[in-house]
Amino acid sequence: MKAISIKQPWASLIAHGIKDIENRTWKCPQKYIGQRVLIHAGKTTDENGWEALTREQLFKVIPYEKKLYGNKKELPHGAIIGSVVIADCVQNHPSVWAEKGCWNWVLKDAILFDKPIMNVKGKLSFWEYEK
Repeated sequence: MKAISIKQPWASLIAHGIKDIENRTWKCPQKYIGQRVLIHAGKTTDENGWEALTREQLFKVIPYEKKLYGNKKELPHGAIIGSVVIADCVQNHPSVWAEKGCWNWVLKDAILFDKPIMNVKGKLSFWEYEK
């Protein structure tokens, strides 16, 4: 199954169904639109992640505070943590997670795995995960 690596905390926010947009400088290839892909939490953390959240984004995160924000140092890294369907790829999406000036991958039907698949090395772009 195809996977994509995303830095924490964004990977966990996506797998929990909180973040409905993944922002990229490149357009999602058409063949992945409508497909379910695995979410791989990369080994690095976006150090500005939590601090960069807007007020609107914080309101989305607050209900999950105990799982995410309060334990931000304990989020899984180097692991496949869930999956999501890439529903569309647009620019200037109205979501609070959409960044201007880049491609907004519209995500839906997020699934958070009960147990992450640990010790998985990620790659750039889409890559094939084989058990």
